[in-house]
Amino acid sequence: MNDALAPDRPAPRRNRARIALASVAVVLLVAGAAAGGYRVGKAEAEGAPGEPSQCTDSERALVDLEEEKAATTDEGEIAAITRMQANVIVQNGDCFPADARAGAQVALDRQDQEAASEALCNASDRPWWEC
Repeated sequence: MNDALAPDRPAPRRNRARIALASVAVVLLVAGAAAGGYRVGKAEAEGAPGEPSQCTDSERALVDLEEEKAATTDEGEIAAITRMQANVIVQNGDCFPADARAGAQVALDRQDQEAASEALCNASDRPWWEC
């Protein structure tokens, strides 16, 4: 019992136990970080090579919406589909170039302004032909 002789100095067995415990902790931390990195890499690699699956889904949604828009003649439905297309581009900004995102945002802003103007006109006492 070295504790009674030198209380400030840990016993040799304690040193070995602390070293072993620290080594095990370091190994577990490194293994955990490696496993986490592997899982993240695997989750992102499930899409097409060099392209995240989110972008593929966004582009497919735009094509589907364009086909749906071409199949209809209703003005209101065309405007709604155009708004959905713009939202797909704006909400998935990493998948589209800056000019496409800017154009989509301008289209959304313009639709919002037109809707606000129409609502204001409808709420006023002016006749419909003046709106």
